[in-house]
Amino acid sequence: MRALAVAAILCAAAARAGPEAVLAPSDAWVTLSTGELRAGYDRLWALSDVHGRLNELEQLLLASRLAVNEGGRIAWNPGARRELLVIDGDLLDGGKESVGVALLVEDLQAEAASAGSRIVVLLGNHEAAFLADPDRASRSLLRSARRAGLGPKGGLTGSELAQTRFGKFLRRLPVAAFVGTWLFAHAGYIDAGEGALDVRAYFARVASELEKGDYGALLDRKSIVASHDWWSSRRKRERVHQSVQALGMNGLVIGHDPDALGVHGWIGIDREGWLIKLDTGMKSGRSRGLLLRCEVRAIVREDALRMVDQGSPACGVVAPDGSTRKLAQE
Repeated sequence: MRALAVAAILCAAAARAGPEAVLAPSDAWVTLSTGELRAGYDRLWALSDVHGRLNELEQLLLASRLAVNEGGRIAWNPGARRELLVIDGDLLDGGKESVGVALLVEDLQAEAASAGSRIVVLLGNHEAAFLADPDRASRSLLRSARRAGLGPKGGLTGSELAQTRFGKFLRRLPVAAFVGTWLFAHAGYIDAGEGALDVRAYFARVASELEKGDYGALLDRKSIVASHDWWSSRRKRERVHQSVQALGMNGLVIGHDPDALGVHGWIGIDREGWLIKLDTGMKSGRSRGLLLRCEVRAIVREDALRMVDQGSPACGVVAPDGSTRKLAQE
């Protein structure tokens, strides 16, 4: 009974104050309150699963005016202030320029910060797989390192690549971002019980795995980074929704699965208005990528963010040609 009472208190506190009421601060996640989002940013952007498609990423950033072309080099647009961009995992594998994608994103992070904006990059299962066993890196990944200017002309081994700025960048990536009342995580599955105590224990375990560099554990089929198809099970979806609510959150934004919610080649939202999927199939070349774009003033209501406004998605989708369109609904 005492445990149930404590759980109820934690859930109530989470509803008022967000994840910081349940979770201890950790390098495993980024936390940005609704108030901080409202005060610091005009737009929230998100994409996932770039998978080495450097040209496509550059085109998206140029089309959204988040970046500019400076004599052939893609740089953060100095005029793009008060912009928050979340990249929800899987920079690597699929296209030919995995290392180039990661290094561009790292450079853009620093440039965005100088302009008064921010880029948050999360760990995906492909980053975890490389860090868990660098010597199993694909030839394509190693060749992309040489083209990106890392190492000698003869190339690097996977272990050597893991010691470069590329590997160091990947090891700094958190597994989750709490932005206002939305949780961003690559796969998004939370393998926890129903209450705040169980959710807290789950995230403590994830933080411990990341701190120890146990990336293999993050590749478990029930991991928040690697779980597939959980959204297709009504029971699992309800369970994850309960865990999200136990954290004081009302929305979950995932990548990882291009077919999630039955939406193919597009950014989609579930019928209940609490789950958005970002993966559009860039890995296989089915898509040239899309950006979620949310006007902060349109999604913030008091201390919460909303995904739906009067039955329609509150955010839009920016295509590579710069046009803004609607999210697909499940």
